This record gives sequence, structure tokens and C-alpha cells, in this order.
Amino acid sequence: MTRGVINLEMPKRTYFGPGALERIGDVVRQFDARNVFIISDQGVARAGLVKSLINVTRPHARRVSMFDKTEPEPTIQSVERALAALKKAHDVDLLISLGGGSVMDTAKCANIVAMNGGSILDYEDGRENKRAIDELIPHVAVPTTAGTGSEATVWAIFIDPTRKFKSGIQDPRLIADLVMLDPNVTATMPPHLTAATGMDALTHAIEAFVSVCSNEFTDALAVKAIMLIADSLRTAVDNGGDIGARGNMLLASYMAGIAFSNSSCGIVHTLAETLGGFYRIPHGVTNSLMLPSVMEFNSSARRDKFARIAELMGEDTRDLSGQVAADRSVAAVRRLSKDIRLPQALREVGVRKSDISALVALAYPWANISGNPREVTKGQLRELYEKTF
Repeated sequence: MTRGVINLEMPKRTYFGPGALERIGDVVRQFDARNVFIISDQGVARAGLVKSLINVTRPHARRVSMFDKTEPEPTIQSVERALAALKKAHDVDLLISLGGGSVMDTAKCANIVAMNGGSILDYEDGRENKRAIDELIPHVAVPTTAGTGSEATVWAIFIDPTRKFKSGIQDPRLIADLVMLDPNVTATMPPHLTAATGMDALTHAIEAFVSVCSNEFTDALAVKAIMLIADSLRTAVDNGGDIGARGNMLLASYMAGIAFSNSSCGIVHTLAETLGGFYRIPHGVTNSLMLPSVMEFNSSARRDKFARIAELMGEDTRDLSGQVAADRSVAAVRRLSKDIRLPQALREVGVRKSDISALVALAYPWANISGNPREVTKGQLRELYEKTF
């Protein structure tokens, strides 16, 4: 049993199942909301999901307005545009984010500044004299991808293009007040996005499970998430209309989000977010690329847990020694990534070998403040990038 007191932060209420979004009227009434503001993106809008949400929300609210220009991997400037639209809507008393992690993070950031003033950089994690978050508009999160788990996390992530740096804000208030997990709204995801976001969720689950800050609650959530992903991701990629697989992936993403939000990630995220900020490569892709190399690096520090990951992913580890069994987890992750046709090397996504020194310099200050099971040197970060190149 874990020693000490465990603190578990998670959404207050969750609706899960096909058709969950149709209960939005109940949600609007629960919050006694009159003026609803929806944040989404063009892909979700083109899929008809924004229109559907407006149609089911409008009978229950006095006014429904929206912003659907969220950028993938949102920048400070993208957040400012969403903020301007939110302010223009006036007296918003319920915020709904409909989209993937970029949409939910943009909604969180715009909410922070709209209600507390200043600029988003004033709230940046690690900043001296970081500004406090005192008040937020109630936030309902409706994920349309199964990967980031942002609906369940204490984080909001954004890119500062000036520094070529992906930064974030950490605060328990950023967890959505209510989450609606409807697999029907994820059915329009194309295969490549399903694959990348699914590997994002797997990264969250694995890093949460092997984190030095893990506990009984996060382990249980991470284990279930890994099982669901191993069983369902290939199906969700190859047959997007399989609502059972879509539901399993949405639930896995949510569970992994709660798990890593409460146990911390490791250096997969340090390396991946540095790549994302520098090159604007989608987060799920960078996580997928870095995950096997980092697992290999970490496995000696958590042999039993990595062996368990191998079992959860369908590997036969009977009669294998601890390290050999642990190594099977790396092989299983690599095989999954190949099966769903994701890039296998950094050079495939435009990373330049000449930039590795700059990437290491950006990543290193954050590398040893995570839950990673091994401390890492600058030289080892370089080796991890070079090994994945």
C-alpha cells in the first residue's frame, strides 16, 4: 500500500456512452446557464458536429455563440483570438469545448484570461510570480478525439512561437466541471488522427503507470487504459465506424488522462513536447515516436511494471526473466505503432539532425522534474533523440 495521503483530482461528473451528447439540455439546466459559448475547430465544424451541438443546445439557452477557428497545437495568438471571441459574446455562463486536446486547451486558456485578466503567459507554469487563477466559467468538455485526455487533466498546453517552446499551465481548477464522452462524435476521425491520438493515450497510460509518483488509483486507471488500447486501437484505425472500439478508446483516453494528471508524466513528454514546440508536429505523433526509445531507457528501473505492460498488450512473458519480459513491452509498442501506420523515425516528420543540440537545450531544464523513473543527463537526451532519428 502507498504510504502517506493520496490526492486524486478528477472531473466532478461524467456522461459516457453513445448518444451522451443528446443530454446537453440536462447539462445546461444543471448549470442554470443562459448564455452558452462553444469553442471548436474547422475540422469538427466540417464534420457537422458544431451544428449538431448548437441545435441540441439552443432550445435550452437564451443565447448560443461559438468560435470554431482553433488551431492545431494552439499558439498564444490562437488563444488570443478565442479569447477575443469569448469576450465579445458577453456574460457567458457556460463554456463548452467540442474537439480534441487543442480545442480543450484553447478553451481552458481563454477561460483563464477572460475571468482573471492579464495574458496567458502570466499563468505559465514555472514562471516567477505566476498569477493566480481565482475564477473560471463552468466548463463542459466534449472530446472528439481519443487521446489527449485534456478533459480530465489539470493542464492547459500552448505554444510560444517566439521561443519555439511548448509550455503549459497547471492548476486543479482546469479540470472540466463536466465531461461528455460520446463515441458517436469520434466516429468521423480519419485513420491517421485516430492512430496518433490513440498512441498519445497509450503514452499517458504507460508513463503514469511507471511514474515514481504513481499510486493505487493511478495504477488501476493506467492498467485498464493500456488493456483497452491494446484491444481496440487497431480496430478503431481500420474500421472507424466500430462504435464499440471508439467507445473503448474514448474511455481509455479519459482514464489515462486522470492517471497521468495525478501521477505525472515522464521524459517521453519532455522530448515530445520539445519537438512539438520546435517543429509544430502533432503531439500524438511525437509521443509515438519517442515512446519506445524512452521505454527501453527506463525499463531497468521498473522491470516488473514494464513486464506487466507487455502482458497487458498481449505478450506471452511466461518463463521469461524480468528484463527480457520488460523488453517485450517495447517490442509490443513498436509493433502497434507500425500496425497503425505511424512514422517510425524523426527524420520521417521533418526533424533535422542539426537541430538536436537545440532540442536538448530546450528539453533538459524540464527533464528531471517529471515522474520519470530514471534521472537523465543531457547526453542521454541526445542519445534518445539520435536513436529515434
